[in-house]
Amino acid sequence: EEISRPRDQIGSQAASWTAPCHSDLPVRPIVPAVGIPFGRVHPRVHPARSRRRSSAHSTKSNESASFQKTGNFPSMMYSVSRPWTARGSPWTQELTRRRDKQTRKRYQTTVTSIVGRRSSNPGEEGQVRRATFGSSLANPTRTAKATFADSVSVPLPPDEMIANRRRRAANKKDGGGSRVPPVRLLTSYDQTVATIVEEINRTAKGDRVEFSVYVLEPGESTQRVLDSMRNAARRGVRVDASLDCSAVSSFTRWCEGTATLASELVEMEKEFPEVVKFQPRRIPTHAKYVMCHRAASTSTAVFGGVNIGDRFKPWRDFAIRAEGSAAVGALSLGVNGPNNGSTGGSKADESFKVDTQIGNPYFLRKKPRTVASAVSGAKEMLKRGVSLTVGSRHRNASSDVEARRGGVGFFTNRPNGWNLLAWAFPRFAKFPGRFDVYPALVDLMDDPRWDRYTVAAAYVDQCGVEVLEPALRRGATMTLVMPRNPNVYHDANRKALKRLVDGYGGEGGQVRAYMCDDMLHAKVFLAESSATGESAAMIGSCNLKQRSFGQFAELNALIVQPSCTRQLERELAKLVSDSKAVVESDLRFSEPKATIEEWLG
Repeated sequence: EEISRPRDQIGSQAASWTAPCHSDLPVRPIVPAVGIPFGRVHPRVHPARSRRRSSAHSTKSNESASFQKTGNFPSMMYSVSRPWTARGSPWTQELTRRRDKQTRKRYQTTVTSIVGRRSSNPGEEGQVRRATFGSSLANPTRTAKATFADSVSVPLPPDEMIANRRRRAANKKDGGGSRVPPVRLLTSYDQTVATIVEEINRTAKGDRVEFSVYVLEPGESTQRVLDSMRNAARRGVRVDASLDCSAVSSFTRWCEGTATLASELVEMEKEFPEVVKFQPRRIPTHAKYVMCHRAASTSTAVFGGVNIGDRFKPWRDFAIRAEGSAAVGALSLGVNGPNNGSTGGSKADESFKVDTQIGNPYFLRKKPRTVASAVSGAKEMLKRGVSLTVGSRHRNASSDVEARRGGVGFFTNRPNGWNLLAWAFPRFAKFPGRFDVYPALVDLMDDPRWDRYTVAAAYVDQCGVEVLEPALRRGATMTLVMPRNPNVYHDANRKALKRLVDGYGGEGGQVRAYMCDDMLHAKVFLAESSATGESAAMIGSCNLKQRSFGQFAELNALIVQPSCTRQLERELAKLVSDSKAVVESDLRFSEPKATIEEWLG
């Protein structure tokens, strides 16, 4: 809106006069109407027509310049400039532009004439071809930009619009456009420790590190990890460390004659009480992971079966490095539970069920989430004092769904209490909590898509054999690699191996068993399809033992990303080539030592 008044009606105080207007809208003093976009606007003249510059504007430009220098008022109209125009306020114009843009995007498409330029059609990246303008109309693309003078917008036929929608839905279902970067396989202890130290060193003030291992033994590599955590705390990084200090790990350390560095973490908490929190776990916690939640950059995580200590350097083991808010958020959801202050086995966990099919949500709600339920849930979180920190912002079911679409699904055990009956009879009872690793392994072995398996397992008992048998009963072949001289459970391993070889081995049998002379500490399962060439891998911390299934906190990941599964296939083939086939002497064990080891493990 512009108000125009003659000079003789304004008088000599024209430069300081302002028009009355609404209290919350700014005004500017009267300025000459020469050179402004709309020129002189009269109520009888349409605003759009007033935008056309007349010859009078050019003739009066010098007069306007002299007015700015000398202050003499020329014989012309003066106006009060407002922050909006006759078309409405800037916000109204912006809303109009957005509405028009959405309408064009929905019903029209910009067609590209590919004349000596790269095609933007799907599947033609990197190809150069020449085509006429008519041929580009025959294959319109949704995101193409015009390469000729002006963009040409044409409506899509209804059948092509439906086909495009179906194509986009199929790509989304298959994981196309996923925000989950490919995971990286770590194949040695030194590589895993170097990755952990590097990721912790990349944290900055305001970030958060979650650190959890089963064993933290002395050594140079352990000091490197602890020093990186101390330096992070000095930078203002929040460090949450946990370590298994249960009676089970104490018994294991007593059997092996080793020690743990829980005292180092206690001292670190005393040195940095504001940012470092150490939580000794009294319930067996076998999960091994390091999560680096970053506020201003990409979050990362390292998890697998690797403990920390120089004793584990020659051990053959595997770990995974993942990055992105979806993967790290899904991992945090698995090991910590939903971000609502509840613990495993509570009423909140009952609203979820497990879906072990890759590509589907891991947590499926019984009732659809509405706006009202989201608001009420946020209010409940505020009442309990739960806040969304940098480590819990992405700890939700949406991150888990996104991670699974990207080919990474997490399965965890989260015990939250001690049960005397379960401790005495681990084969028939479990600790209270949530245990998802066992059903995930059974589903992987019972999946008819896979007909060829490669398993590298450090410790196996009779319950572990029952997990592997579904694949063998339906005719799948299996290559099994175990350590020849494990650090613990030697006779229990031989007993389980004998049961598999006697039932499914022999000349031309389904099971091909190998013994690795090195200490093999891996928990790896590779499933392959000879018909389609697809593969899936499960890597984690859970052993094929009864207490690992129903009492220990564990973390496994099911991965269907081809880059990772193919690398794992090569590493397992190398492991098999370095091992020796099982002979009769490898199946000998002593009783009741084997049964006692099964009960202890």
